[in-house]
Amino acid sequence: MAKQVIIVMSDSHGDSLIVEEIRNRYVGTVDAIFHNGDSELRSDSPLWEGVEVVGGNMDFYPGYPPTRLTVLGQTRIAQTHGHLYNINFDFQKLDLWAQEVEADICLYGHLHVPNAWMEGKTLFLNPGSISQPRGPIQECLYARVEITEESFKIDFLTRNHEVYPALSREFSR
Repeated sequence: MAKQVIIVMSDSHGDSLIVEEIRNRYVGTVDAIFHNGDSELRSDSPLWEGVEVVGGNMDFYPGYPPTRLTVLGQTRIAQTHGHLYNINFDFQKLDLWAQEVEADICLYGHLHVPNAWMEGKTLFLNPGSISQPRGPIQECLYARVEITEESFKIDFLTRNHEVYPALSREFSR
């Protein structure tokens, strides 16, 4: 399996300029680009060309799927915003769904807090919010994930596309 690279953003809350900038920076140079919801943009926006997107609790335009499953080679990527899985309280429902769809990676948003961890064989990843961060890290972030047969390497990046080194992680598969 060759190395694959994905870009993950979430919770842009109407900031179409940063979505467009990230999309234009990476489209055609990475294996996939994901937006985990709460864009507040129209679901038929041309910005979504080349972007895997799901709807969040603040996406009021119709047409967004609540979940998505993307297969890149042998890697199964489950994507949702998270609010439908009650992640404000715990991750049990999200974990059960990830197991059900046999996800290698489960992408979510909603909390506006960057996080990455392994549960069983699944990497869970919240890239944080690209526009409205919450929690102890008050930095607008998105994530870059390198996927190999042996590992997942995650870098969180700022709006200036610089690595936020305190959050970089690598997990064995």
